[in-house]
Order: sequence, then structure tokens, then C-alpha cells
Amino acid sequence: MIMIRTIIIFFSLVLLGCTQTESEKVFSLHEFPQDKVMVVAHRGNWREAPENSVWAIRKAIEAGADMAEIDIALTRDSVLILMHDRTIDRTTTGKGMPSDYTLAEIKELYLRDGAGHATQMRVPTLEEILLESKGKIFLNLDKGFDYIGLVYPMLEKYDMLNEVLFKGNSEYKTFNNNYGHIKDEIVYMPIVRLERGEGWDLINDFIENYSPYGFEFTVGENEDSLIDFKPLRDKGIRIWVNSLWYNHNAGNHDDVSLENPNVYEWYINNNVNIIQTDRIKELTSFLEKEGYKN
Repeated sequence: MIMIRTIIIFFSLVLLGCTQTESEKVFSLHEFPQDKVMVVAHRGNWREAPENSVWAIRKAIEAGADMAEIDIALTRDSVLILMHDRTIDRTTTGKGMPSDYTLAEIKELYLRDGAGHATQMRVPTLEEILLESKGKIFLNLDKGFDYIGLVYPMLEKYDMLNEVLFKGNSEYKTFNNNYGHIKDEIVYMPIVRLERGEGWDLINDFIENYSPYGFEFTVGENEDSLIDFKPLRDKGIRIWVNSLWYNHNAGNHDDVSLENPNVYEWYINNNVNIIQTDRIKELTSFLEKEGYKN
């Protein structure tokens, strides 16, 4: 009887240890495997739910996205909401700018779907989206720096500084002047517009003075401006290229995947390991087949 009780206690402790290990797993951008490709859902999964909605985040998670890119704006009473355009006309049943409305007034409106029809869904606050995404999907806050005074404390409150990515298109000196006080607390990625002549000078200035999470590159309509990303990958720096439209990726864009799923080989061959997409299903299917999906 004593032996049986000892065995039961032993296995109970083993199971408890396993459970604790699982619960202690860190959900952090820094832990995402370098040899896998991170799939970023543009404005959430807007093909299956209104863009920048709670359901766009849920459907992005369901589709296998690792990160959701979202856009934020400010109401008249200084509450951060999700909204891409300067006005609310296209995506809601209202008219005007977000700053024309209080949160209560915004919540009276309905979101429109991709075809422009009104749904029964409401405009979410950033706080609602943080609670929805925490521990499930990473976020990229477009225009996040515009409201950093409100965003940063909120990320601290929910312990999500390692779950949210900031991006910017300034050189290092300007970035450091503006955000030097928090630069080591946030996850940051500079944007390099190769087709506009930006390149190694901007890149090296960051690398010599900072440890960026990665770089986002826009390539242009052809490969004339493309550089070799491998030296950056060898340093553990991640490479982000959008597959959204042809002028970001030398024509290797999402819509091509409808007829040729192997269009995404271009990204693998060019050492890209973060892709923002409008076609989550096609991209994740390709990555799973090739062994690049986390």
C-alpha cells in the first residue's frame, strides 16, 4: 500500500511539473524561432471580418497568423481605438474623423465589411484588442509612436512590451532623440526604403548604436534596389518584407499566389523571415508545406 501511494505521489509531481512548465512558457517576440517565417496579418484577417476589428484578430489567430498589424487613432476624449483611415467614413456607418467623436459616440456606430456593408460589430479600443491578443498573437501597432504616451503605459500595465512591435522610418539619431528613454524596453524595427535609395548607411548606423529586432524593407517594382539580406540574418537580425502589393517586393505579391503558390519562394530565397500578407491561408499553406511555419 505504501509503495502504491509513493508511486501515485511521484507521478502526480511529474505531471504537476509538466503542467507548470507548459504554463511558464514565455510568449515573446524574442523567442520566435529565427529559422521559421513569421506571418503577419494585415489589419487582422480582413477578408473574413471587418478590418481592425476584434473578429479580424480572432480570425487571424484561427488562420495561423503569428502577428496582426493594426492601426490606431484617438477619440475626442483621448481613448485609443482601431482605425486605419483619417476618417471613419469607409469602415463604419459614421462620418468624419475619430477625433470628432467620444468613445461612447463611436461605440454607437457599426463597422462595415470589405464590401462596404454594415455589420453588427463595433469599433474596438486598443485595450480591448490587447486583452484579446495577449498570449495568443503578436501585434504591430501602425502609428503606435504617434500615441506613445498612451500606448507605452498600457503595454506596461498588461506586461506586453515583448508582444508588441513598433516600426519607424527615421534614421537612428532621430529615433534616439525621440525614444531613447524607452528604446531598450520596446521591440523596434526600422523601415528601410531601398527603392528610394536608402540602404547600408541607415542600416549600419542602427547596428552600430542599437540592437534592432529587425528591419522592414520595401524593394520596389523590380529587383534593381535589392540587397543581400544574408549578412543581417547571420547577425540574428530579422528581415521583414510585405507581400501585399507588387511595389513592395519586385512583383512577388499575394495575388500571384492564387495561381502560383510558389511565389513565396522568392522570400525564402532572399532570406526574408517576416512577411506581412493579405492572404494568410495561401501563405501559411506554402510555409507549412516547406517546413517554415512555427
